[in-house]
Amino acid sequence: MSNNNLINKINKVAKGIGNQRHLLSLRDGMASAMPLIIIGSVFMLISQFPFEPFTLWLQRVGLQSFFNKASDSTFGIIGLVVTFSIAYNLGNYYKINKFAAGLLSLASFILLTPTLATEYGGGFPFRYMGSSGLFVGIIVSLITTEIYRWFEYKNIMIKMPDSVPPSVSKAFSAIIPGFVIISLWIFVSIILFKLDIENVHSLVQSTLGRSLGLLSNTLPGIILVILIQCFFWMFGIHGAQVTGPIIEPLLLQASDMNRVAYLAGQELPNILTYEFLYNFVFTGGAGCLFALAILLFFRSKSEENKMLGKISFPPTCFQVPESILFGYPIIMNLKVVIPFVLAPVTTAIITYYAMDLGFVAKPIGAVIPWTTPPIIAGFLATGGQISGAIIQIITITINTLIYLPFFLRDDKIKLNAEIESQLDNVEDDFSNVDLNNFTF
Repeated sequence: MSNNNLINKINKVAKGIGNQRHLLSLRDGMASAMPLIIIGSVFMLISQFPFEPFTLWLQRVGLQSFFNKASDSTFGIIGLVVTFSIAYNLGNYYKINKFAAGLLSLASFILLTPTLATEYGGGFPFRYMGSSGLFVGIIVSLITTEIYRWFEYKNIMIKMPDSVPPSVSKAFSAIIPGFVIISLWIFVSIILFKLDIENVHSLVQSTLGRSLGLLSNTLPGIILVILIQCFFWMFGIHGAQVTGPIIEPLLLQASDMNRVAYLAGQELPNILTYEFLYNFVFTGGAGCLFALAILLFFRSKSEENKMLGKISFPPTCFQVPESILFGYPIIMNLKVVIPFVLAPVTTAIITYYAMDLGFVAKPIGAVIPWTTPPIIAGFLATGGQISGAIIQIITITINTLIYLPFFLRDDKIKLNAEIESQLDNVEDDFSNVDLNNFTF
């Protein structure tokens, strides 16, 4: 099989994955919750700012509890938001009543969620409304939307006269499929109750979550995710978008567990979190390209690399490495595949064991925006611990050494090509000189 055929097959598979409507809906649904997660993280960082006089002042004036509540109210509804958003986006891909699909998915999710009995009446726990409810929310939204789609495609709906406003007509059209969908989930709840399974969230977490957790709860699993992302990036396909729909819900759950433990003053349970992968491992984006950006900016001798360094260094500081990916290039360049893969894997291993051995603080669960520059991101992700910044300085230095021999070879080749091009131009100019015009 030729290289072109192999590349075409890989691109075809990746395109199929990338265009799969359920995965696209899952990706878009998770993305819709990111603003809430980041906002909640900001309030959490403020309330737990690593400067004791400031936190004592917040406690004294009573602001800390409100900031903590703001964090809970944003992180605490991730499950609800994602459930509605996945169904809404999938409905949009199917060109059906997306709002009805979202509402019915949300109602079904709440139906399956256990309630709490308090002195003020019944209620729902933040735990299952938030990240712990993601798996149930994903399953419910996908199944509910597929059932609703079937009813709409089969036209099994209440039809109103043309004189009725479209908004009212759409609302009534959802009654029949909605009644069937809610009845289905009631039936599922009854079966689970008869089987002495009172909590569907725990059931899903202990089965599906535990199986998928091998990807996010273990170092070999996270290395596999890194390898998959790097593999697709080498062919010009956004690796994070391929693995994101599967891995990000798991990582966000781990982050939220750390957040809850951190606010409660308990030991943080997880190292492998959303921040670990996207802030600590991928410094400068895919392939840890911040290290290569440093070399391009400070060590280039060829004019081509000097220009690329000036163009690429500022955006790569903010985790936007596309200028290097396509300009160096990284994509489709087998000469740099070793450092492109080795750098993030090495970073993951060093950072993991540094945290596991207690040399570096674990991520506190505050999801830092992916555009946050390295070193600052490590400082914030660990709750203002200097060790979070130091480990990033160490790993960036190691990544620079990994890229260095490959960079020097490439820079030398480009420099020699530029010199040869200049000599060729001089020879051409000299050959065009008419010696008869000279007098001696």
